[in-house]
Amino acid sequence: MVSGLLLIAMIFFVFAQAAVTRSGGQSAADAAALAAVREARDGLHDRFRDILEEEDPDLEELLEGVDFQSASACAAAADLAARNNATVTDCAPVVGRAGYRVTVETRNTVGDSVIPGTSDATATASAVAVILPLCESLAGVEIPELDCQEGRWGLDPDDQALLPEPRDLFRIQLED
Repeated sequence: MVSGLLLIAMIFFVFAQAAVTRSGGQSAADAAALAAVREARDGLHDRFRDILEEEDPDLEELLEGVDFQSASACAAAADLAARNNATVTDCAPVVGRAGYRVTVETRNTVGDSVIPGTSDATATASAVAVILPLCESLAGVEIPELDCQEGRWGLDPDDQALLPEPRDLFRIQLED
């Protein structure tokens, strides 16, 4: 009877170890997806500054997140996943939205247990993070202006210090 109860307790312990490994994998996937969209958002901000230098800046598509993809987004995801003891197995833009889906596999395993074949088991998890626009361009003004959720910005390209930051133009968030 005691050995049966001990076996049941050990099996519950294995399931708890697996849950911890899975939770760590999900945290790594969330962090990696957020890193990818943060990198893409920062790239949008760089293009925003470049567009302001043009004679007749057209900000509409940029402010909607069109062409958000960044060559370094998946590298940023891989770097953050590695810091969370995981490896990115897939990183790709989300179809129809400005965002990235990232899948990771943990480097941690469930560990030794009484259940055969579980000692080398890792966890796989995915997360989607997206970029949400916070501003729209006001047309018909001499110096372009943005109407944002946090107020209005006058966009004088000669005064770069007063331009909005990436977080003022776009919000990043995880999706379910």
